Amino acid sequence: MPLSICRNDILKIRADAIVDPTDCFLSGSGGTDLQIHSAAGEKLNEECLNHGFLETGEVFVTPSYDCKNCDYIIHTCGPVFDGENEECDEQLRSCYRNSLNAAAERELESIAFPLISSGSFAYPKGKALRIATDTITSFLLDHEMQVYLLVYDKEAFDTASKLFVDIRNYLQEQLEPRYDSISYNKVPSQHYATGHRGKPKLAGAFEKIRENMIESLMTGAPVHEKEEPSFEPDESFSQCLIRLIDEKGMKDPDVYKRANIDRKLFNHIKNDVNYHPKKETAVALAIGMRLNLREANDLLEKAGFVLSRSSRFDLVIRYCLEQHIYNIFEINEYLFAEDQKTLGC
Repeated sequence: MPLSICRNDILKIRADAIVDPTDCFLSGSGGTDLQIHSAAGEKLNEECLNHGFLETGEVFVTPSYDCKNCDYIIHTCGPVFDGENEECDEQLRSCYRNSLNAAAERELESIAFPLISSGSFAYPKGKALRIATDTITSFLLDHEMQVYLLVYDKEAFDTASKLFVDIRNYLQEQLEPRYDSISYNKVPSQHYATGHRGKPKLAGAFEKIRENMIESLMTGAPVHEKEEPSFEPDESFSQCLIRLIDEKGMKDPDVYKRANIDRKLFNHIKNDVNYHPKKETAVALAIGMRLNLREANDLLEKAGFVLSRSSRFDLVIRYCLEQHIYNIFEINEYLFAEDQKTLGC
């Protein structure tokens, strides 16, 4: 099952287990730790007090008590940030790894993490996020589990990273107008419509013509030019997916794990010849199969989608396919930070 980066209150998300980032005394004294202890009630405080000391990176599993949306609470003691320190980083990895293993031992299907140590323990949020996603994705290569990683602000994302900078520059280049302004005065006044705040807006066919002209000028292609699909027109999305997997010599788990898609959903897509996926699911499968831009567009066409040059989401995907960037979790980090839909689950 996949990794979902999301904004949510850890007590409101439904998961078999939630992770409580605590201190070595399991004190429930601040931040998310206090929030969880307050919701779970006095019985949790008593059990934590009886347990005693918790080493950094270790976990302690309790019932959820009065927490309504989970069955277990996995308590882990995160490290206090002490500069660039590999031992400190490994302790943080252990928090995630040991929590995931504890969930797997109990055969749990889902778990929700906050960004451990990124609050009062002062771990840089970008570094904490990278350790979290790397550790979780490594675990998911060998396990089936739905993992939620709760991120509350954009400070957690390394917006100065090469991928962020490169995509941002690409979007600016693609979305920057490269055409002369089209004068509204050249259109007869009867074709105007009043838009937002009284701003003149072209109506009906004139607006469509304008959009086509802009698309043509931005892409350098004739207005009505459309690349012919390379696949048989009567091939469904499901049939196309199966054929591509066979042609590329891939195994199903390789595809759905790289696509960040649940195994049950993947099997449903394969077994239903008429299945119509969401666009982000179709794109995720293209990423999972490491398709090039032409192959991806052909696959998307089977589901009735295209990758346009006027949508920020589409442009991000176009850039990643053109540059052969297939790490779906890195792509999702950028999409999430830019308030776009993420891929896969």
